[in-house]
Amino acid sequence: MYTCDVECSRKKKKMMRDCSEENNKIKNKGTMKRAWRDEDDETDSSKQYKKLLHQKYVGIVGKPKWAKITAKDSEKVLSNNDEDLDLLKYSGNLARTKKGVNLAKGLIGIKKLHNLNLSTSTCGKIVKTVEFHPTSSLALIAGISGRASIVQVDGFNNEKLQSIKFQKFAIDCAHFTVDGKQFIAGSRTQRNFYCYDLLEGKSMFIPVHHSIGQTKMDNFCMSPDGKLIASSGKYGEIHLFTAKSKEWITTLKMNGTVNALTFNSDGKRMYSFGENGEIYEWDMNSRLCIKKFMDDGCLQGSSLAVSGDDQYLAAGSSSGVVNLYKLPCDVNPKPEKTILNLVTTVTKLSFNKSSDILAMASNQKNDAVKLLHVPSKTVFSNFPTTSDNVGKVNCIDFSPNGGYLGLSNNKAEALLYRLTHFQNY
Repeated sequence: MYTCDVECSRKKKKMMRDCSEENNKIKNKGTMKRAWRDEDDETDSSKQYKKLLHQKYVGIVGKPKWAKITAKDSEKVLSNNDEDLDLLKYSGNLARTKKGVNLAKGLIGIKKLHNLNLSTSTCGKIVKTVEFHPTSSLALIAGISGRASIVQVDGFNNEKLQSIKFQKFAIDCAHFTVDGKQFIAGSRTQRNFYCYDLLEGKSMFIPVHHSIGQTKMDNFCMSPDGKLIASSGKYGEIHLFTAKSKEWITTLKMNGTVNALTFNSDGKRMYSFGENGEIYEWDMNSRLCIKKFMDDGCLQGSSLAVSGDDQYLAAGSSSGVVNLYKLPCDVNPKPEKTILNLVTTVTKLSFNKSSDILAMASNQKNDAVKLLHVPSKTVFSNFPTTSDNVGKVNCIDFSPNGGYLGLSNNKAEALLYRLTHFQNY
């Protein structure tokens, strides 16, 4: 009995000692101090500075591949708040459609958001350009004041990231390069133009020699393959520059004044439209005209656009008529559809990326803008409404995946709309 009691007593003491050591460990663990703490990381000013740097980086460079917005994230950004839905009238179906559902005709789900130039009003009374960045949620706004601004598109704050002033240079046309690293700005008063590098944060003056014959740079476009800048000149001339070095390459020639230029999706074909009502199709490898035809019923051509799927060519004329042709065109093609909703010169045509919407506008009359449902060849009846008051529209652009529609007008506004059918930016 004695031996057993001693053994039990030893085990009891060992158990108490182990418990005591464990309790001390737990107690010390709660009071252990970090070997090093960076107090600057926890200050408000440091957090704000980090946020500023992050916004600056994303604004200029864009999101890296590992930080691309997913479809799920995009839905959160573009989704409509319940309380916001009550504020919208004449909007059609506002519910987000499921992925893969075709865009319906008749009414389009559209919601007015805060203006793109909410945080900047320095582009002048007439905003000539609004264009979405090809890879990031940014937009370019430019006008006759000679100032261009880059804003971050969110539909709420649309925060200005950069603003660039070109001295004595009223901007009539501006476009991002295909890679989104630069934008080109041109004017109707000068043959020279500017290039702004978003990565370097500096502008470059691009001189154009007078011997080329170019007198203005107010109507140009970028080839989708990233190789060329095509600019309409006088006497039917089309001047071609390299998109990389901005050097003049050659000049093409058509009959009559060139009023509109556009490329197909791969840049291998260019279309031009002029005052004689003829549409020219150019092979950009040989730089030769391979086909030309009269736009049906046209007196004077004014605007052109090719759908992203290369299925349609839209041609607008001075009488307000828009003809929609099926590509490739025959020698004497007849339009698949003639749209008569505009009554003044069609100055702007633009397809969205999925090629199921064609935006048409004239800058000669207030609220002269229409959206065509391409599959059915019918115009959406609920845009614009009398309450939209869009003014005289100078430019139209869709965001890369169709979630946003931007309009610039003569009231110092860059309007922004949310197209609720499309879930992605």
